[in-house]
Amino acid sequence: MDKQRFTALAADVFAGLTDLNRAHLPVEDVDLPILDAPIIGFAASDDPIFDSFKDPHVIGDNFLTPLERMPDAKTVAVFYFSFTEEVRSRHRACTEAQSEAWNEGYGGHGKVVVAFAKTMVAALESEGVRVVNPTWDMEHPTTTIPYNNGDEDDLWFNAPWSTRHVAYAAGLGTFGLHKHIITEKGCCGAMVTLLVDCAIEPTPRKYSDPYEYCTHCGVCTTRCPLHAITFEHSRNLKKCAGRTRELMAVSGKGNCAKCMVAVPCEAGIPGRR
Repeated sequence: MDKQRFTALAADVFAGLTDLNRAHLPVEDVDLPILDAPIIGFAASDDPIFDSFKDPHVIGDNFLTPLERMPDAKTVAVFYFSFTEEVRSRHRACTEAQSEAWNEGYGGHGKVVVAFAKTMVAALESEGVRVVNPTWDMEHPTTTIPYNNGDEDDLWFNAPWSTRHVAYAAGLGTFGLHKHIITEKGCCGAMVTLLVDCAIEPTPRKYSDPYEYCTHCGVCTTRCPLHAITFEHSRNLKKCAGRTRELMAVSGKGNCAKCMVAVPCEAGIPGRR
């Protein structure tokens, strides 16, 4: 299967999820689309960059390379779905801890990406392609490692798979000060990865530095209600995890995402839109 057929198949699969890709806002009494159609990046499964992710200063030895996850894999495909402007604009304007649009939109995006992944796997397999979703049935649990980040406690996640890092490898974008991936569609999105046994031309990495697309403007540091993002130490994941638990206790939906909206990289690469 070539890239053109693969991307056309992905477009057809996403188009078939229109009814599922909706969030109802009870207060506004409106329905909003949740996610935009994905952009796709490809990486060769044997790209040496995946071995570099085992470095404890990147992810750690718990990370499984594509070939460790699927020995006959040829390509890693990464799908980045931006949250729609309808969702982002409402969350951008919200001065409360959480917006209704984000609660329902982010809260409902999982059903869309899971349905997309399952349907895409079935569609590929029907054309003779073997597929593995590396985030399903993971063989190794994520290890949480406490460490000192400056003068504060923080967490490091030694994970068997990191979609953000794999997106970097697949040419989709680089990290920001907030630690989200910044793509041509911005940093406010969701991702899915698939391993396939067909060789597809890799997407060029048009960058050499992991933070190349971040201008270090500092807007995300002022957007964070906990002041958990700093120029010196990036985002404190322990504080973010605590914030998630607090929000979960209140609304049952724990993502804050204030640093993903009303920032220059919300919907594109700063300076390149």
